[in-house]
Amino acid sequence: MSRTSPSPQPSPPLPGETEIRNPAAAKPATAGGRNPGLDWLRSAAILVVMANHGLIGFYISTGRVPFEGTLARVSASAVLSIEWLFVLSGYLIGAMMIRSFDRGEGWTRAARDFWLRRWFRTFPNYYLFLAVNAVLAAAGIAHGEFAWSYAFFSQNLAWPERIPYFFGEAWSLALDEWFYLVMPILVGVLGYRRFGLKAAFVGATCLLIGLPTLARIAYPAAVEFFQWDAEVRRTTVLHLDATGFGVLAAVVNRWLPQWWGSHRKAKLAGGLALQLLGLVLVGGMVESGWADPAMRWLASAFAITAMGTGTFLAMPWLTQAHVRFAPLQWLVDRISLYSYSLYLVHFPLIFVFAHLFPVDAGTAPLRVAVTVAAWFACVLGLAGLTYHYFEKPVSDIRERFTRHVDASPFRVQQGS
Repeated sequence: MSRTSPSPQPSPPLPGETEIRNPAAAKPATAGGRNPGLDWLRSAAILVVMANHGLIGFYISTGRVPFEGTLARVSASAVLSIEWLFVLSGYLIGAMMIRSFDRGEGWTRAARDFWLRRWFRTFPNYYLFLAVNAVLAAAGIAHGEFAWSYAFFSQNLAWPERIPYFFGEAWSLALDEWFYLVMPILVGVLGYRRFGLKAAFVGATCLLIGLPTLARIAYPAAVEFFQWDAEVRRTTVLHLDATGFGVLAAVVNRWLPQWWGSHRKAKLAGGLALQLLGLVLVGGMVESGWADPAMRWLASAFAITAMGTGTFLAMPWLTQAHVRFAPLQWLVDRISLYSYSLYLVHFPLIFVFAHLFPVDAGTAPLRVAVTVAAWFACVLGLAGLTYHYFEKPVSDIRERFTRHVDASPFRVQQGS
């Protein structure tokens, strides 16, 4: 999944976009124009992903701790962090897409610029680490086996991936890429020039949220967590609505600014409650699974909906929050900036560390802790190097072929 950062250059308000009374208050920004609330969400999400994969890679898969009870439910709860990333990505890219099409220069130019900017941002890093994972798998260090379907993001399009997973984290990246390929096409098909941009975006977003939801409702309910994870959560056509909730947030931010700017804390509370409900539904699938067939169906079909809707409701507060904690701010900014590279780097390094510094149930706890700390430090260092010497330089090439498009939140009237 892409981890797109807000653009450092804010654009002027679009026609109809609500002006703000206090720009500094209504559009908080860190140095470089980043949105602090979104940076904290992105950083928290990627750290939860890394922590859970570290737990699995160094403790559960080595037999040091069993996947059961409270620990199993805590580990399964990490699925929420991926929903955060989907919604965040959808919101930022949705804002960029709206601005691209609102220039009034025709579908071909808008879609071309949008796709090229996105692909320059995401493809190079993806294919670099596809090659890295292929080499590690061929050497017997990583799991799974390379398949050409990964080159076309089709390994999990409408069917479960092969197990053991190869490039296991790529399922979410494939989901994002398919969403952003389809969304501009739907905007064009729905006649944004004839019926208006708002109608086209609302229609496309509703389709990309509604159809996957209906597909999950019709899909046989998963008996337990690992079946749901393999057959539902990791299958693109059954999970496209996660990114759709992010685009919906951008649509609401753009065309319902009064709603977006008002009662933010109440929306946040409701969003947190829905996220908790989603986690309860997921937790009930762990180990033996829900005994009640009705609860099994609800969990399988609507856990993703609850978490996505809950994150959507939290976005108005996050985009307008002054979330700054000086002792940690530099680290949060770095983690947010490197998030895409962190997502791609951390899993292959688990395999490398497990190969070079193997641990098992009998390994001394201090040695395991040192190994995990060294892994984490190497992940941060390698992600930083990847970002500065590959991801950003290659991504910047797009400026030669496309026009810059702002991905920051739309300006709104401050509310309670």
